[in-house]
Amino acid sequence: MEEYKCEVLIIGAGPAGLTAGVYCGRANRDTIILQGKEQSALEKTKEIQNWLGVPNIEGPKLLEKFRMHAESHETVKIVKGDVISLMMGMGMNMISTRSANISSDVVIIATGSGQRKEVIKGESNLVGYGVSYCALCDGPLYKEKVVFLYGTDEEVIEDALVLHQMGCIVNIITTVGINELPGKVNKVKESKINIIDKTEILEVISKSDGLVEKIICKSLDTEEIKEYELDCLFIFSHVPSNSIFKKAGVELDDKGNIKVDENQQTNLKSVYAAGDVTGGTFQVVFAAAEGAQAALHALKYLRSIKKD
Repeated sequence: MEEYKCEVLIIGAGPAGLTAGVYCGRANRDTIILQGKEQSALEKTKEIQNWLGVPNIEGPKLLEKFRMHAESHETVKIVKGDVISLMMGMGMNMISTRSANISSDVVIIATGSGQRKEVIKGESNLVGYGVSYCALCDGPLYKEKVVFLYGTDEEVIEDALVLHQMGCIVNIITTVGINELPGKVNKVKESKINIIDKTEILEVISKSDGLVEKIICKSLDTEEIKEYELDCLFIFSHVPSNSIFKKAGVELDDKGNIKVDENQQTNLKSVYAAGDVTGGTFQVVFAAAEGAQAALHALKYLRSIKKD
């Protein structure tokens, strides 16, 4: 087992974690960024069009720029491994992976939204290629194209209206009846957005070029099977809770997101969280901003305990 001791441990190497790493590196703090096996959402994103100063860039290329920036600081080191146990908030924080034990004064959790359980067959292979979990992020890519939203809560209704305003050809598929959807469904009807209710999506199919082609659906009333061609499928489903952090005493909300205050601090002393792991707006710019905020307050905490 490798043994590491650092001032700041950042769990996660996506936009939030790497931004936090840049700030900690600039402050000359001994920093480890722990990169797990699960890919960052940005790494799965085909195209980014709203990162300021870069009109269009592939997600993996943008992430590589972030990684190079973080590693340009001599005090920042990226270590590979998944967390298997934690003891935090009681002085020195202790984190273990399968190959290393890491102790740190401060922890910043930036693990993203976690591995999402596949809701639809074929879904995971098409993320970034016509399957998305964020209408605000990817909607502008599908102006005047056919999109379907799949879910049952108010977020589906809100985002359907947003996509309609963006100029997308919008359809909603839901497993419940129209009358069971939130009240704003009336605005959807007024916008003439197509609603297919009491229907389950069984599978999403790709074309030969790897992009999404169609979805296969089943009526929950008649069990009739239908196919719909589309350019993008937006899926709204519950993200599994961060159980490993919950076991360590980190407080979560009812959706499994880590609760933080205005300084990105969790309920545990010396433990901060940033990015998609906290819920909110799933945008690269928000994740980066929260990473910076978490780092600034983590650095302030370090100064208070080290008197430097």
